[in-house]
Amino acid sequence: MALIQCTNVTFAYEGSYDDVFTGLTCQLDTSWRLGLIGRNGRGKTTLLRLLAGQLQAQGTVHMPLTPALFPFAITAPDIPAQAVALSLAPDVPAWRLGLELEQMGMAEEALARPYRTLSRGEQTKVQLAALFAREDTYPLIDEPTNHLDMLGRALVADYLATKDGFLLVSHDRAFLNRCIDHTLAINRSTVQVQRGNFDTWEREFTRKNEHEQARNQQIKKDVARLTQSARQKAEWSQRTEKAKYHVKPSEAAVADRGYIGARAAAMMKRSLAVQARIDQQIEEKQSLLKDLERVGELKLTPLTHPKRVLVEARDAAVRYDGRTVCQHVTFTLERGARIALTGRNGAGKSSILKALLGQSEALVGDVHIASGLKVSYVPQSAEHVQGDLRMWIAEAGVDETLFKAILRNMDFGRQQFDKDIRQYSEGQKKKLLLARSLCEQAHLYVWDEPLNYIDVFSRMQIEELILAAQPTLILVEHDRAFLERVCTQTVDLDALHCQG
Repeated sequence: MALIQCTNVTFAYEGSYDDVFTGLTCQLDTSWRLGLIGRNGRGKTTLLRLLAGQLQAQGTVHMPLTPALFPFAITAPDIPAQAVALSLAPDVPAWRLGLELEQMGMAEEALARPYRTLSRGEQTKVQLAALFAREDTYPLIDEPTNHLDMLGRALVADYLATKDGFLLVSHDRAFLNRCIDHTLAINRSTVQVQRGNFDTWEREFTRKNEHEQARNQQIKKDVARLTQSARQKAEWSQRTEKAKYHVKPSEAAVADRGYIGARAAAMMKRSLAVQARIDQQIEEKQSLLKDLERVGELKLTPLTHPKRVLVEARDAAVRYDGRTVCQHVTFTLERGARIALTGRNGAGKSSILKALLGQSEALVGDVHIASGLKVSYVPQSAEHVQGDLRMWIAEAGVDETLFKAILRNMDFGRQQFDKDIRQYSEGQKKKLLLARSLCEQAHLYVWDEPLNYIDVFSRMQIEELILAAQPTLILVEHDRAFLERVCTQTVDLDALHCQG
């Protein structure tokens, strides 16, 4: 049994305001199919890079096997995909690469095409095939699902479930459930390793949070009671101290002032001792409070359009690059409905969304959009998100207080507000786009893969928000668990006459 061991690991990026890890200690078995979860910005990618030897930290990181970090940096994308794969796995025969690809539902002929011409999902599969074709490495896999459609995620999850051991970062619950047997959660101040898939971890997480919340409430009541008692003792001490200087004249005639002072001093001493014990009890109680993983409540206030039908497509088609990629596109988006466009990569999903926004003419045919429609859009990519946060908020034209409150409820630390956006993780950048949309009052919300890089906790928050606010929504998303919970209708472009 080979064990990965992290002992008292502390790490911060140069110029950062805070540590990513402080005293991190854990022990991981390399035979586990281990899923790594945690809020955005908690250091999941950083941990992979530490284990891969790409970063140096205080403390000890023991990696018993040769690490291999996915995704790889591809330096020659114009050469055939097979040559790229062999450069990543130089001692592996071509037939082995073909076998790995076949298990993920990808034809071997794709290896003959230039790597850059493959879809992002196909590139993911080629890299995974090279990773697991090797037998001398320990796979560290960072968010492989971001460029996979729903079918591709299922195929890759089933593929990973056949492998011996790896450490995988993913926020897709259905994906994790299909392929992992242990979960590593990076919490606010601790790490937790648990046997089982994501659902097993979530049940234990919910049970523990409910227990700790009840315990915290009792501790806070005890602290409030002790604080009140300490205040009363302090007031009594002050009165006792004043008493030796304010003796009534009638008493002063017969009393020994030395005796009065000694008595007051003794009472003061006892009072201070009692207060000190209470202060210690308060400190001990507060140390028992658990820093729980809070899933805050988000807010959304959609507008109500006077028309019942906001968008309608009848036997439309998606055409771009001189070809028709999908025909017979038919759907009706009514006020309050939530439609998911599904299908393989390249089926035209994003093109339909951009057409509804007036950013593309790819959707042609009988298409009707209600007049006066106010739309809020979350784009697929966050690459354009950069600069000073305050300036970015001003350019977005949203209320800064509301915007930051939404981010705080998605566990965006206040210290992040002072950083340049370039220092944010990909998930934190995507949260900016989501928070902007949630601040906007709109008749229709158009979201293109809004959950890419977004952590599991925030996904659950957004689910609850959608179910509560009932916005009119059309989106492209590949998180099966999310779609099954929030959508009222699915338009499967693969079931239409699509080419690709």
